[in-house]
Amino acid sequence: MFKLYETTCSSALNRSRIPGIDYCLNPYTGCSHGCVYCYAACMARFRGRDERWGSFVEVKTNFLEVLAGQLRRPKGGRVMLSSVTDAYQVIERKYRLTRRCLELLSRSNLAVSILTKSDIIVEDLDLLRAMPAVSVGFTITTLDDGLARQLEPGAPPPSRRLAALKKLASSGIKTWVFVAPVIPGLNDAPEELATLARKALGAGAREVEFDPMNFYPAAVAGVKKTIARYRPQGLAAFAGACSDPVAYRQKLYRIRHFICGKKNI
Repeated sequence: MFKLYETTCSSALNRSRIPGIDYCLNPYTGCSHGCVYCYAACMARFRGRDERWGSFVEVKTNFLEVLAGQLRRPKGGRVMLSSVTDAYQVIERKYRLTRRCLELLSRSNLAVSILTKSDIIVEDLDLLRAMPAVSVGFTITTLDDGLARQLEPGAPPPSRRLAALKKLASSGIKTWVFVAPVIPGLNDAPEELATLARKALGAGAREVEFDPMNFYPAAVAGVKKTIARYRPQGLAAFAGACSDPVAYRQKLYRIRHFICGKKNI
């Protein structure tokens, strides 16, 4: 369960520091997926919320009006939905802010990149088909639906995400998979990651990206509990990576190299 708040915003289309992305749209603040590794957990403090990040969502009720006003000014580049929320979390079915954002963006000269963990995006396939410059990425941390329930308790299972990816790809939408975070001792076995990449490409993804875990204190605590509960033999590897994250990034680079050398990938 999560608490729902309605709020307003002064800006919708905000500049981004993400490489290759010029602007970000976050129609919601907070996320009902409740991912234990979320890098945006500090946002709760900035929003003045006492609740745990993942237990509340703010809906920006004037978001569309603000966005429409900003889009009247000449702009080009690429916009991302979203950077600190999931634009297709479950409340999208009630508010449809993301769908209406796409309707506005389809009349602009902005290219659109979407990153989500949700198969709800399939409900907007009609709009996506009509957009000339759109790409859709699915974050898939593991193919194990049981482990995913531990890591991302409010998100649709990976099996549904892959099915959604396949449907979008078969409709001509450019799709890709973001394997993130790669967590030491939990989901970083080379053969498991190779299998995930093979499944993603087989479903129609044009590329697969891997991203290591960011060892923020709040994320470390939550992930450590999950490893202890689900895969306790990985605790030593996790502790080692926490103490030397640079070495872990180098290890992940070698794993990526291994995966790229596999057949059918």
